[in-house]
Amino acid sequence: MKQIIQKTCWFVFLAFLAGSCTKEPDQIGTSIIPPTDKLQYGIDTTILLDAYSIVEDSVRTDETSQNILGSYWDPIFGISTAGIYTQLSLPFVGHSFGNNPIIDSAILKLAIKGAYGDSTSLLTVNVYELLDTISYNSIYYSNNSIEHSTVPLTSKSFIARPYDSVYIDSVKYAPHLRIRLDQSAPDFIQKIFSTPSDALSQNTEFIQYLKGLYITAEDATMPGKGSLLYVNLESALTELILYYKNDESDSLSFSLVVNSATARFNHFDHYGYAHADPLFKQQVLYNDKTLGKEILYLQTMGGIKTVVKIPDLKGLVADGQKIAITEAKLIISNADANSIYSAPDNLVLFEEDTTGQVYFLSEQSIGTEYFGGIYNSNQQNYYFRIPRYIQDIFDGTRDSTRHLTLIASSPSVRGNRLVFGGTNPTNPSLYEKRLRLQIVYTFLP
Repeated sequence: MKQIIQKTCWFVFLAFLAGSCTKEPDQIGTSIIPPTDKLQYGIDTTILLDAYSIVEDSVRTDETSQNILGSYWDPIFGISTAGIYTQLSLPFVGHSFGNNPIIDSAILKLAIKGAYGDSTSLLTVNVYELLDTISYNSIYYSNNSIEHSTVPLTSKSFIARPYDSVYIDSVKYAPHLRIRLDQSAPDFIQKIFSTPSDALSQNTEFIQYLKGLYITAEDATMPGKGSLLYVNLESALTELILYYKNDESDSLSFSLVVNSATARFNHFDHYGYAHADPLFKQQVLYNDKTLGKEILYLQTMGGIKTVVKIPDLKGLVADGQKIAITEAKLIISNADANSIYSAPDNLVLFEEDTTGQVYFLSEQSIGTEYFGGIYNSNQQNYYFRIPRYIQDIFDGTRDSTRHLTLIASSPSVRGNRLVFGGTNPTNPSLYEKRLRLQIVYTFLP
């Protein structure tokens, strides 16, 4: 840590020497320094990069704090659909449904924490019974799937209204989705009533008996329509609640819940970007890397990432000349800021080799306030501060087989995407929003 602080102070000191980071920094005070002790003042410049966007393999989605449900059709990225695989757990053990239980109603409730896209669009959600088990101790990725019934237990079409309260018998509840199961899935409800006493006595047995649900949405039907709902499965509002009666009582209820010990994961499908914009497909699917000069893309949900390559920088100075990199910022500008599809809260930058091995940059250890990656909504851009990384490239000590990788991220699972300027766009409106590396350097004796 002491070394980090010392090096950071050195960068700050050199940045001070660089002055206002203009092409010709002020030389005030240089006349009082002996000529042999003078450092040539800082020079700032913008480096032309090489970058292109590609499909990301997948992302890990098990036991996240938030899940995504829905489908939307982005005019640039095409259709993206999100479904949830989840177990249902006993809230306590030892329950008995009594003699001759008869269902009055069964409602699957899902707590909603917000949405992405056009939440005024009609959304259709289907609920299936799982035929295979999910394991809490297993790792699941966004492209994994579990066998489920071919016919849905129920379907519900609705306009989400994810920010509106729900009133039940004049009682106000936080936003949540309610899907009725008793009328469309009597066999499934009867299966719950017929749970063996051993399975009602411990959750490990119960989740083998009733393996869980797959909840997903039908695909959005036209560009600009559809939405993704942010679902809190661990909320007290999320449950499958059964209202029933038996020979002993007329007004009974029992809930199956999702909690921190319940296995669950998200499945995402982008359909191979078959519905995406042609220019997008030319770069991302057909590997036309030259289009990275014009426009670049990022998408969450295991969607799209961008590869960034920085030249060796030897052309900055004459052979043998030493320099100190006093500042280096990678700047990413939102080129579609007026879209209804908001930009990610933050981006992640790391180094990656040809095998996909990830290496984090040393600047990241100083902290987010220094390193960056947070979206500036006023300037509509992001930056990453990477002077050590650039110094290593100039000095030739960096592994030249590695490159930088940008991915879209957020504090929790979300559905954001980003369209940003390429490295050298011919479109004048995009040129000021181009992906660029701004560096300030000082000549050393």
